[in-house]
Amino acid sequence: MAFTFGNKDMFVMGVVDQTLYDPTTGDVIGYDRLANDVAIEYTFDLTDITGFNESLVMSIPHTTRLTGTYTSAAFSLTQRALLTGSEVSYNGVARVCEEITATGTSLTVTQQPALFYGQAAGDTTGWCYVREKGAATADGTNYGVDLTTKEVQNFTATNGKVYEVTYFTQMASAQSAPLKAAANPSVVSISQRWAVYAAQNGNKESGTLQGYLYFNVPLAMLEGDAGMDGNQTTNSTTSYNWRALENVNNMPECDVCGANTNNLAYYVYVPCGDQTQAVQQLVIVGGPMALTVGEEQQIPVKYLMPDGSVVQPVYTDLSYQSAQSSIATVDTNGVVEGATAGDTTITVTLNRSSGGNLTTVAVVNVAA
Repeated sequence: MAFTFGNKDMFVMGVVDQTLYDPTTGDVIGYDRLANDVAIEYTFDLTDITGFNESLVMSIPHTTRLTGTYTSAAFSLTQRALLTGSEVSYNGVARVCEEITATGTSLTVTQQPALFYGQAAGDTTGWCYVREKGAATADGTNYGVDLTTKEVQNFTATNGKVYEVTYFTQMASAQSAPLKAAANPSVVSISQRWAVYAAQNGNKESGTLQGYLYFNVPLAMLEGDAGMDGNQTTNSTTSYNWRALENVNNMPECDVCGANTNNLAYYVYVPCGDQTQAVQQLVIVGGPMALTVGEEQQIPVKYLMPDGSVVQPVYTDLSYQSAQSSIATVDTNGVVEGATAGDTTITVTLNRSSGGNLTTVAVVNVAA
């Protein structure tokens, strides 16, 4: 078969999306389509085998590593929770500021105060700060607010004045993602979808979409930075870095000898258009079909691919027509049944929206 090592008019540009699955349940636990930097690295070391005079006889690959980086412009608490082994939950503790007009010398807040994350669990007052409205500065003193009465402690107000009171409360809609002291990054299944284009007249700027290149990792442990970065002109990014894991129940046998047949990942290219456009021919395997009256057999039809391999078709994607249904009938699944003794043929057709339809003929011999 003639081939080349690359198509100068085909190119991959831009990551369309990345989906993270729970490898146990199959649930989607993460999705992103705003990547601005992506890389995949498959590496291994080589060990030299030498002969006489230390001449190099061969090199054996070992210590295979498959890693990837995926940096997204999208903000995600879920990703940070996956990296640390925690979970995103609602009802987080958040800061609030409200204006209170003093009636007497005390101030009482309206929402239920809560302990800030830095406080001891046994505290009976939450952190609380008071500033007269319009004041240019604040003293930063924590006066405390009683968790039961909601009254600000250790502060004497002036009747009629308006104060800005800052304290903490639990908000039902506020999401919280803990960063654990002992990180336990999640193990996920990853599927990335890259866009494949064809240049028009050698110009990549006016390329047309040809298909999608999928990169699928059955098992990967997330790693990287769960922190934040950014400045006044650059937004913070989210990192989904990962390291592929081998899917085995026990240690592999003799990796360096090439006996390990497990796969860390898979490339799958799916062209746009008809799913069977690459099929070259329909072929009947095994010669004429021999049946007796009342016997049923599946038509042994296969797809012949450009590389000479055969692929099992989905039988309902094909259509079937018996030349003499009085001798043999065929259903929509390609199952032939002998009716009476004799010889006939079954025409099998693959109808395609592109590339033209394909047909083949199966010879059927029915014995009494």
